[in-house]
Amino acid sequence: MKHSQLIGILAAICLFTSLYLVFSYAHIEATMLEVQKIFYFHVSSAFTVFLAFGVTCVFSILYLIKRRDKYDMIAVASAELGIVFCTVVLLTGPIWARYAWNTWWNWEPRLTSTLILWLMYVGYFILRSALEEDRKRVYSAVLGIIAYLDVPIIYYSVKIWKGNLHPGTDTKMNLHPTMMKTWMFAWFAISVLYLFLLVLRYQAERMKSQLETIQYQQMIDN
Repeated sequence: MKHSQLIGILAAICLFTSLYLVFSYAHIEATMLEVQKIFYFHVSSAFTVFLAFGVTCVFSILYLIKRRDKYDMIAVASAELGIVFCTVVLLTGPIWARYAWNTWWNWEPRLTSTLILWLMYVGYFILRSALEEDRKRVYSAVLGIIAYLDVPIIYYSVKIWKGNLHPGTDTKMNLHPTMMKTWMFAWFAISVLYLFLLVLRYQAERMKSQLETIQYQQMIDN
């Protein structure tokens, strides 16, 4: 059995287990009741966003240093998944906000900086589609590194701007023990899902590159 299949099976088991923990094991929060359970997916996805864009940043740096195609492929694949999970964060956030703040969207520091991060990585792919092969890899790598600077801003935004709506970074440590354990496992499950999808996207990018090489070689031969 391939490594990707094993990771996929592990991801599926972890996700189903996390769903059980969220809806059957975790303590129900007294104020928001069942709506609070969005927390487990919202916050876990947010941390997975940091991981995904962190991988993009690291492999973008490696590409600029060594100029190896595989580093660019991993950076691109991780950036795609980062956008997906960031979209999940931006969709679940307003649902939670509707019940917590009685509004779907508030230009609160953490929400706004997260939206900016999403827009920067959308720009990452717009840049790649607008430039030629070599230039798009270099320029998008630079943007992937610069955009990641927004991640610590998001994490510490509540402290920096003294926001009084979004929970602080230490709120997670004050959870009920069952809620804390459930969140940790949900975070692990979504991280494994990210790893599984990253392997699949990297394999797809590599196959695409090999196909383009074959097509180019055929054009030269003809």
